[in-house]
Amino acid sequence: MKKLPIFLSLVAATLSLAACEKELEEVSAPTQDAAAAKTQSATDLLSQGSWHLTDLTTRTVAAGATTEAPSVSLLARMKPWLRDNSIAYKSGGEYSVSEGALKASAETPQLQNGAWQLNATGDSLTVRQDKGIRRYSIAELTATTLRLNYSEGTNPVTIYTSVFSR
Repeated sequence: MKKLPIFLSLVAATLSLAACEKELEEVSAPTQDAAAAKTQSATDLLSQGSWHLTDLTTRTVAAGATTEAPSVSLLARMKPWLRDNSIAYKSGGEYSVSEGALKASAETPQLQNGAWQLNATGDSLTVRQDKGIRRYSIAELTATTLRLNYSEGTNPVTIYTSVFSR
């Protein structure tokens, strides 16, 4: 009977150590996933699947402004037929925008094609379509998130940030 508390203490210590080891394994796994994503090129990350718009924000910055301009989300204000589109960047430099289930009109084509190109450092994306050329700076590119910035104007500058997910 006197040894029962000792045995219970040993069992509790063993279980707590096993739980700590499990937590360490769970914590180290995301680091390994992040390291694996960094070994992939920006082209590979971009062209692995379809991207869906999950947020679109805008902010206006005036030259010499002392305070940070607030960001305004535009996603809820977008037409439903724009929010359900998906974009697929193909490894050959072509991309397609697929209209989702909703379309602006029956005459709108289901697929629109264009060309894309990354710069040498992988931090800028150039997109060519019939309507013209647009250059984006890549703020974030992971296996699951693509964050693009587009600026227009000189003073003030309006910055649009598009966030895409898989």
